Amino acid sequence: MLVAALAATAGLLHAGWAAGSATGTVVFVAAIALGALEVLAPHSTEWRLERKSFAVDLTHTLATAYVVAPAVRATLAVSLAAIGSRLLHGPGAAAPWPTSWPVALQVALAVVLADFGAYSAHRFMHATRIGWRLHAVHHSPQRLNFLASARSHPFNVILTFSVENGPLILLGVTPEVLAYWTVIKAVNGLLQHSNIAFVDGPVSRVLATAEVHRWHHSVVLDESNRNFGNTTMLWDQLLGTYFRPLDRHPGTTVGVSGALIPERYLAHLVTPFALDRFERDAEAAAVH
Repeated sequence: MLVAALAATAGLLHAGWAAGSATGTVVFVAAIALGALEVLAPHSTEWRLERKSFAVDLTHTLATAYVVAPAVRATLAVSLAAIGSRLLHGPGAAAPWPTSWPVALQVALAVVLADFGAYSAHRFMHATRIGWRLHAVHHSPQRLNFLASARSHPFNVILTFSVENGPLILLGVTPEVLAYWTVIKAVNGLLQHSNIAFVDGPVSRVLATAEVHRWHHSVVLDESNRNFGNTTMLWDQLLGTYFRPLDRHPGTTVGVSGALIPERYLAHLVTPFALDRFERDAEAAAVH
């Protein structure tokens, strides 16, 4: 799926498509394909799409894709490009980004750098109370599927997009490389949340696959506080947070065990400010 998505992106860019149109089209087609595969070969029948969650996650998808993400990208492009030209290279001088490298190597470098930013932000959101307030919504679904990848609070999206794309823009990454990176991140995000029965094997040591990401969505804290990489497992491997026991597979019980976060988009928007109440609701429900 990733290889096909990159090949399609290359074809569209070569045909003269704008980067935003090319990436948006490729990710949309990939999402449709994954939705079909979830019906044909589900990993778990317990995780099939349900109407209420579908509506909430579709709202998240549209809000992120058409409002939050474009606004963040535009802000970063204007502000960081100007800062980079002043601090990292003088007016008229070449940017530090290695544009002379083959595009494949540039994309690989972009993935490694961006995923370090994503890893750092992700780990921060699990390790701190303020971070968890931003991130809890993403862990609220009790079933994983391709649409669940977009379930994130706008503050979560702003933080993650900034630390992923900011360094690349600051260094002067080209629009072409940024397009390839965007497709890798988006399609892999769909894949790692997908409810598809497939065996990933050794690739889970390198990529953030569904296998390792299902552990991250576990209700058991010792399991969910692992595998922070959004796209690769490189930084988890290097920094000791990689988790993939070979004697068992992740279960199907996922979500946030300590908080009752309502399945409503507006409730998700207020979660950073209402998480304490949602946690008290969970305690009260446990008592009864």
